[in-house]
Amino acid sequence: MDSLNKVPVHGVARNWLGVQLIEQLLGYAKSNEHLFEWSTVAYGPTRRVNTTRRISRVLYDFGDLKQQLTEKLQDFLPEIFKKLGDKPFDPIFELELVAHGDGAFFARHKDTLTGRDRGNSDRIISVVYYFHTLPKAFSGGALRLHSLVATGEGDTFVDIAPDCNTLVFFPSIFPHEVLPVKSPSGRFLDSRFAINCWICRGREVELGGPRGTK
Repeated sequence: MDSLNKVPVHGVARNWLGVQLIEQLLGYAKSNEHLFEWSTVAYGPTRRVNTTRRISRVLYDFGDLKQQLTEKLQDFLPEIFKKLGDKPFDPIFELELVAHGDGAFFARHKDTLTGRDRGNSDRIISVVYYFHTLPKAFSGGALRLHSLVATGEGDTFVDIAPDCNTLVFFPSIFPHEVLPVKSPSGRFLDSRFAINCWICRGREVELGGPRGTK
């Protein structure tokens, strides 16, 4: 039972990307602000915007930058497997670009999917890459990783600051949340930006076909 009270094994890689790619990401976000949608919760037919659970804006397609980041994650995968103690597998990557502006947050949740939402793969590892303008124009927005029992006591969670050019990874089964963000200017480019990635493992389609898609 003690293992249920412990925060997950996780990794933090600082200075993960070069300055040039960060500038490209910020430039792309600025140029495509109008394409960001309000983030949703749940999947499939129950997918919806729910501002009591999550406030942020998301972009699912960010061009060649998405492919570049996927390739870098692929190269870094052996380090992730080693740190988390996972047996290597052929990954399927899901990526999205998220902007957390003033008042944004994401209540405690898990990234694993169940039932009809599962599709043909399972989320095994969650990865978040943080970037923002310098000097930083927001406060808050820490990633809080909870133990499986998530009692809320100080030793059952750990907070990780969303520092620029930092990559964080952890098992998708563990509950986590994004603490509230304060960005007084209200400018989109002053947001807490993140690339959310899920490293998924494919599985055989169950008898009768897929049970749903994301």
